[in-house]
Amino acid sequence: MTQFVGTHTGKLDRKGRISVPAPFRAELEAAATNQLVFRISHTHPCIEARSRPVFQQIVDSIEALPHFSEERELLEATLIAGSEMLKLDGEGRLVLPQEMIEELTLGDQVVFLGKGNRFEIWNEAVGRAHVLESKQRARELRLTVAASGLNTTPKAVP
Repeated sequence: MTQFVGTHTGKLDRKGRISVPAPFRAELEAAATNQLVFRISHTHPCIEARSRPVFQQIVDSIEALPHFSEERELLEATLIAGSEMLKLDGEGRLVLPQEMIEELTLGDQVVFLGKGNRFEIWNEAVGRAHVLESKQRARELRLTVAASGLNTTPKAVP
């Protein structure tokens, strides 16, 4: 299972080519895959990238929903139909779909945010602001992670 961590800057050229950061490529190599599934996030202004096996888990979850249900239809249209399967070349580069670049107004400077089993590609300024806002919000909520999962109960301050 891939574990993408860290924040890395990158460049996007005029043809939409981008080089995936070396630590992320190493994770993909360890997972014996060079295929990634890309989609525009439905919650943030970024591109989400997952390895094919991780994306398959999402597809399996959607397929477990009742046929013809509104939830299944919405998730199929949003998560499956809106995705692109891309393959890294021998140097760890790929070409992002032009529609994604335009919709998110990605410039030549981007930031890659590692988020565990996925990574995200953001406009650099927007992505860095997202990280800062998330840190501030986590501090306000005093979020912690217990061994069994997320703990949102505020702790007493001494």
